[in-house]
Amino acid sequence: MRRLALLLLLSATLVGCGVIADLGALQNRLKDVGYTDITSYHESINGTDRVRVTASSADPASSAEEIAEILWDTYPEHVDQVSITLNGVTEGYTEDDLRAAFGDRQVTEKPDGDSDVGTVIITWVIVGVVVFLLFAGGLITLIVVLVRRSNRRRAQQPPYYPPPPPGWPAA
Repeated sequence: MRRLALLLLLSATLVGCGVIADLGALQNRLKDVGYTDITSYHESINGTDRVRVTASSADPASSAEEIAEILWDTYPEHVDQVSITLNGVTEGYTEDDLRAAFGDRQVTEKPDGDSDVGTVIITWVIVGVVVFLLFAGGLITLIVVLVRRSNRRRAQQPPYYPPPPPGWPAA
């Protein structure tokens, strides 16, 4: 059971590592430009990829459009909607808005993993079958070990011989 939990944890971690690394790189680029108190989130809801960025800046020339341009040109994940909060003021952009304002993306966009629903469903079915088979294999192994252990205990007990009757052996 521990192995199964470790396998599931490892799988979930590997899936999210790419997005986490990309968000970290985006935050570093925004810090290099002069923004502070940066948080960023990438969420996918019903096939819509949303990126939320919150930042602060003391520079009056800084704008949410500048952050949107940095995100559009350097963040490699697929983006459908962007929400940028700069100094408490929130602005939202769609993919079409960003393409119209900044042109084609300067970064090679990673494939959108949730665009093909059939592939996602098949993948989860395969993962479910593998998890079930691992669970069933573990259960069968546990039963075999317990049965062998109980048989071994029975075999190790010395045979029982009743005590001899009184007066035996008659001499």
